[in-house]
Amino acid sequence: MEEGLSTLQIEAKLERERTNIAMLEQNLNKYNDLTNQASKILKTFESRLLKVEENVLPLYKVTKSLECQQKNLDLVVKKLDSVLEHYSCSQELANFINMGIDSENVEYFLEALNKLKRAKEYFISTNQGSVELQNVTLLFNNGCDAMNTYFKQSIRRHSTPIKPVDLIDLIYMEDDTSTSTNEEFSGSSSIRQFPQDTRKELRTIAEWLDENLRREYMVIYSDERSDIIYRSLIMLKDHQKSSSLGNDSGMKIKTFGRLSDSGKKKLQSIFERKANKMLTKASGGLLKKSLNLSNDNFLNDDMYGENNDMELEKYLVLLLALQKLLVVERQVLNDIVPPSKQNDVFSRVGTASIEMIVKDAESITSRVMKSIQKKEWSAALAVFSAMKHVTVLQPDIEKICNQEQKNQLSGVMNRFHLTGKAALDQFIESVKNEGLSQVQLTGSSNFPKDATVHQLTSDTLWFLEHLFPYYEIVGPILGQDTVYSQPLQQISTIKSLSQEDQKNRALIGIYYRKVLTELNFTIITKADQIYNNDATKQLFKLNNIYYILKSLQRNNLLDVVKFTEVDCEKRYLKMIDDLKQAYQATWQKLLIHITPLEDCPRPVNGKLKDKDRAVVKEKFSNFNKEFDDCVKNQRGISIPDLLLREGLKRDNLEAIVPHYNAFYDMYSDCEFAKNREKYVKYTTHHLSTLLNNLFDDRV
Repeated sequence: MEEGLSTLQIEAKLERERTNIAMLEQNLNKYNDLTNQASKILKTFESRLLKVEENVLPLYKVTKSLECQQKNLDLVVKKLDSVLEHYSCSQELANFINMGIDSENVEYFLEALNKLKRAKEYFISTNQGSVELQNVTLLFNNGCDAMNTYFKQSIRRHSTPIKPVDLIDLIYMEDDTSTSTNEEFSGSSSIRQFPQDTRKELRTIAEWLDENLRREYMVIYSDERSDIIYRSLIMLKDHQKSSSLGNDSGMKIKTFGRLSDSGKKKLQSIFERKANKMLTKASGGLLKKSLNLSNDNFLNDDMYGENNDMELEKYLVLLLALQKLLVVERQVLNDIVPPSKQNDVFSRVGTASIEMIVKDAESITSRVMKSIQKKEWSAALAVFSAMKHVTVLQPDIEKICNQEQKNQLSGVMNRFHLTGKAALDQFIESVKNEGLSQVQLTGSSNFPKDATVHQLTSDTLWFLEHLFPYYEIVGPILGQDTVYSQPLQQISTIKSLSQEDQKNRALIGIYYRKVLTELNFTIITKADQIYNNDATKQLFKLNNIYYILKSLQRNNLLDVVKFTEVDCEKRYLKMIDDLKQAYQATWQKLLIHITPLEDCPRPVNGKLKDKDRAVVKEKFSNFNKEFDDCVKNQRGISIPDLLLREGLKRDNLEAIVPHYNAFYDMYSDCEFAKNREKYVKYTTHHLSTLLNNLFDDRV
């Protein structure tokens, strides 16, 4: 039963499969028919498309050809219009160009010049010998000339020299070169130059001229603006000579041009701010204490002499004015001149004024050299002070100027440098030759009769004292001379001189040592030549050597000298002690008559033998004569230092009075002569009084 069912099922499935196959065959035949029909339709469509293409393609080609011809025709017409414009350009623009340019037609004038430029380029490329080229070129050049003329007139119209009072106010403004022109320099009409619209207009003209290789504008601008800076400085110089420097600014000058106290303080404040900026920058912003230039007496005291001080003060004001004017000019120039030409133009703008500054420096240093030749050493100190202040200004100037201008301004420092070096050398030579020529710093031809401190000594120590504040300037000057650089190397092997400040102190210490060596030699050798009295010789030496040591101690210069001579103070103390002993030795001529007491005749019961009385008379007589001579000679001697004077008196009393007292006591009750008062001229008290009064009276 089960087997029968399986067979029936199989036959049913087989039948169903056969039915499906028949249906598939039927559908396949249907699809084949549809495919054949579609293929026939496509072939028919293709055939029709080919026919359409054969009909349309010739028409397309004709249309394309016509379009190309139309395009070429348009180009030809355009070219013809351009050519015709070039040919008619000179006639159309001649009147407009010849009428010139004004502030209302700058833009149109530039457009006209551009048309002439295009015409010129066309004729150059097509027909260089044509009359049209000549006409266009002439008109174009005339237009460029008119543009340059307008550029010059516009600059001149808006350029005015800055008044001295305004320039001084500009100097006194807080030093900030980064401030914009409008913000920093808006206080005075003489400083407000070139309105913004004018700057834009001039910038447009300058750029057009530069693009068209017409660079005359560079010369025009530099000449006009250079003249403004130059005239501003000249007006300031004239104002310094003739009147006060600005009532509003508080900076006045006397009739001979000196700065007032308020003006000096303001000027000093400017340099202190600049110096502190330098130090802050050098220390990487770690400077904790501000710099005070009050120890620089250049702008505070009248120590340098009226003429040199005045000239150098005015020169510093002039240099500050130049720096401020260049700041203003750089800002104006940046708004007008194309960037690629700014450095060249700025170099020309500052040339004349910088040359004037350099010439003024040469003139000042020449006058200073004449003063130095007259042994007016204060003039040398003024040069070092000026160098110190110029050095403070140098970073601001270098920040503004280009390399060429920096090279020009370097001539200022070179002149001061050479003058300072000559002053230092001549000072040593003057001290060295002082004794030989007997020409003093004061102009006197004689050494002091009272054996006091010689003017040479006081002037030398004065110079060394006032020279030290400029050791940072003097050090580099000396360092270029092997006379000082070689000893510096020797010192460096012993001491660590890693910092520039230490090297400069060591160099000026070497200089001090040379000066003091020559001074000591002159004092000692000339004392022996000038003074006949031994005591006067020793006291003169003692006065001067003692004064040198005390001056070095008082002015803290010993530490400077110790850079090169560690035992300098001990050496001077030893010299003073030796001179005191040498002075005490001069009293031996006196004491030899009464010492030793053991060799003197001794009275017996108040009486002496005849021959002994003669000896005692001679001893008293010789002692009196020697003592009178000593008192006479030394009473006129001056010992300015109180401690030294009282010390010498004490030494004299201790050296003489005990011996005389013993001698006097031995013969006080002895009648060795009829006129005893003739020989016993001094009592011990009287002798002490006379010794105590030494050095108190002047001849």
